Amino acid sequence: MNTMKIAVMGGGNGSHTIAADLSLKGHRVNMFEMEIFAEKMNKVFQSRQIEISGVAGQGKAQLNLVTTDIKEAIKDVEIIFIPLPGFAVNTYAGLLAPYLKEDQFVVIMPGTLGTLEFRNILKNKGNKKDIVLAEIGGLPFATRLIEPGKVKTFHIRTICPFAAFPGNRTTLVYDIVKKLYPSIRAQNSVVETGLGFLNPVLHPAGVLLNAGRIERSHGDFYMYEEGMTPSVVKVIESIDRERLAIGERMGIKLPTAVEMMMESGYGPKGTLWQSINASEGLTPIKGPDSLNNRYVTEDVPYGLVVWASMGDAVGIETPTMDALIEIGSTIMEVDCWKEGRNLEKMGIDGLSLGEIIQYLETGEHPDME
Repeated sequence: MNTMKIAVMGGGNGSHTIAADLSLKGHRVNMFEMEIFAEKMNKVFQSRQIEISGVAGQGKAQLNLVTTDIKEAIKDVEIIFIPLPGFAVNTYAGLLAPYLKEDQFVVIMPGTLGTLEFRNILKNKGNKKDIVLAEIGGLPFATRLIEPGKVKTFHIRTICPFAAFPGNRTTLVYDIVKKLYPSIRAQNSVVETGLGFLNPVLHPAGVLLNAGRIERSHGDFYMYEEGMTPSVVKVIESIDRERLAIGERMGIKLPTAVEMMMESGYGPKGTLWQSINASEGLTPIKGPDSLNNRYVTEDVPYGLVVWASMGDAVGIETPTMDALIEIGSTIMEVDCWKEGRNLEKMGIDGLSLGEIIQYLETGEHPDME
């Protein structure tokens, strides 16, 4: 494989893992972190090294550059990975807008239609270049940052859905990213990756319906093994039915939650309860230790809000999603409908079903001058 020039944004679990993994695969990797967070990964800034262990491999990766200078971080790179929570898309789109060039690809992981928000921000920031964006329905790994400069992977996903925005450019970027992560599977539209993501199906209901247990245990709790009882799974199955209905209305056959469990290698075939409770990759995971956790703070406003909003746009009711969004908003003391990735932020507010589908395929917005 030819050496590629790659930039990885942020300093979280996914960012450390992607940077280390690709560096050990022989690529030239730059890592960027915002100055306000740089102190937390001071060790990496000083050594330019990340140690990785676990099922994805072992080794000490030597990075090409670790910097707080966004312009320098992406200079001459071919691919920019953003393996960060949903709320970071807005920030990074703004940071990258002045410097992105047409020969660079941006890959958001996980996506949940973050490409639409990213493109909308580029437009609002005056970047009218033909930037190809892509998103993956989740990280290629289950991974945790053990300490500054050290990550451990617990599971490798066997299939990761992948699509570009606009959809007619998917093949172009897919052929390049597949050389880095062969597990990606090309989809026709970012709706397939955005709605084909397991976390918002499982996490909000799993956490919110176990809120008392989580707050009392302070992390001494196995959500998948202990919290995913038959009643909780009934709520998750309702979310799944609503998600599938949105896809059907848009002419897309999405995988069921069980199929996603199987495709990703997380669980065996069976009912959803059987698949979750027999998951060798999920049941050993402990936590969360509080409700102020990405299972709520990310998967409600940047997962369920995305899906329920898309349901509103195409005429599909989502009462179970709506209920969990309201409960999550109450617990977080935030209006997730307003602060999350809604239709306005995705740039599709007021568009008809046909206009949305065309925009996803061609990138040509009805309001374009």
